[in-house]
Amino acid sequence: MTQKKAKKTLRCLALVMAFAAALCAVAGACTPTEPEQPETPETPETPVTPEEPETPETPVTPEEPEEFTVEYRTDYTPTLFDAESVQTEITELGDGVHLVANSLTKANGDAVVVYAVEVDLSRADIVAGTRNNQTAGYDWGKAAPYAQAQAWEEATGGHVYASMNADFFGSVCVNAFVKDGVILKDSHNDNGVYDYLNSNSDVPASAPMLFGIKGESAQIAPIRSYEGDITSAEVKRTLIQSHLTYSLVYDGDRFPVAVDEEGTESVFITEGSATFSSGVLLEVDLSQGYAAMTIVERTLAMVRTTVTAAEGRGYIFVPMSAPAFGPVNGSSEGDTISVAVTSEDGLWNDYTTILGCRQALVTDGEIASTVTLENTNGAQSTDVPRTAVGIKPNGNVVIFGVESMYYGRRAEEGDPHGMSLPQLAEFIYYYGCDDAANFDGGGSTQLVVRGAGEESGRVVIRSSDTGSTEVNSTRVVMNAILVTDRREN
Repeated sequence: MTQKKAKKTLRCLALVMAFAAALCAVAGACTPTEPEQPETPETPETPVTPEEPETPETPVTPEEPEEFTVEYRTDYTPTLFDAESVQTEITELGDGVHLVANSLTKANGDAVVVYAVEVDLSRADIVAGTRNNQTAGYDWGKAAPYAQAQAWEEATGGHVYASMNADFFGSVCVNAFVKDGVILKDSHNDNGVYDYLNSNSDVPASAPMLFGIKGESAQIAPIRSYEGDITSAEVKRTLIQSHLTYSLVYDGDRFPVAVDEEGTESVFITEGSATFSSGVLLEVDLSQGYAAMTIVERTLAMVRTTVTAAEGRGYIFVPMSAPAFGPVNGSSEGDTISVAVTSEDGLWNDYTTILGCRQALVTDGEIASTVTLENTNGAQSTDVPRTAVGIKPNGNVVIFGVESMYYGRRAEEGDPHGMSLPQLAEFIYYYGCDDAANFDGGGSTQLVVRGAGEESGRVVIRSSDTGSTEVNSTRVVMNAILVTDRREN
């Protein structure tokens, strides 16, 4: 091929290539491309199933208290009254409080009504009554039981379901007496004669008994435990000469304390003035009694400091030399501290109510062996009005009362008769009590009740002194046993 032909051929190729390029441009591309894939749509989110609403808890329905009934000791056959003659009428006075009228016939054919006020201490309270419901400056004044109930209601705003006389008395009550944790009398009367067979003695054949309340529990017992024959003068002497005292209680520990008097140990001032130095001084709120007092102010008194007790306020001083100083020095304002009742063997420690009884009627689930030996207070007379207290195995307290207008020679046709102590003891045992003791009787016996919602009290047992159904027409007494609504401290 000549050079001239070669150049011509190259020009032709160039023109072809240019034409091809133009065609590609018109078509939009020279090289085919993969078609674009459509976007895959997003998978929609699975809708969230709403949570099932929580099923509300079914409110707990408080258990209905069991229907109240009296469970007599039907396996026991009494000899002083006819068990088959017993008829019962029950009246609810308030939550946990029932009045039971037990009509029966004694072995001699006389008709008797033994009233029983039964109290469930988990739902109601039992307290001591006094003339003005006060413990500070207590003056041994007397008043009718219902007047004492009214004084308590006025002071507390509470409700008294039942009021009845309690301890025997003269110018003072016979046995020890504690109200709201305050010791108003620390022991039994002591005239130095301890043989119950001696007409000059002031003691029963049994141990002189006490009845007490501590929280939701009750106790009937002598002032201390004893060993030996209780009818002997020597054993009786140990009980008559025993005394209740106080202990300072803080953080579970007990320490000696003197109340309103000087001492080498801790001192508790409830009235008057006192001067202290070198110790810890606590101002306390005693408006609710001596148990669980709130510490209002705490001071380390290293120089002479004079304090004066006022209404509702007292002082506790613990010297640096006292065993209580270490624990009490670590106390703070707002803490609680107690000055608590203490007995020689601890039997009555921390009881806030203690009322003096007299003769034992039922002891440790048996009729007291001494009940037929008793020779005071018309013990063996069969027409005497009676007041007594017992405790059942379930912890319920039962206050018993027997009316007798025959004792005051005011009886009319159809009036019920009274009972001797052996007759009363046998019935109380039959009623179901494991422990029981005798309160004052005769003209002192009077029972007034006021049920929930009732405006005024009504006399259930009339005093043989008056035979009246007027609530305050009775013998005035030193103290009373009051059944009240539940008080939250």
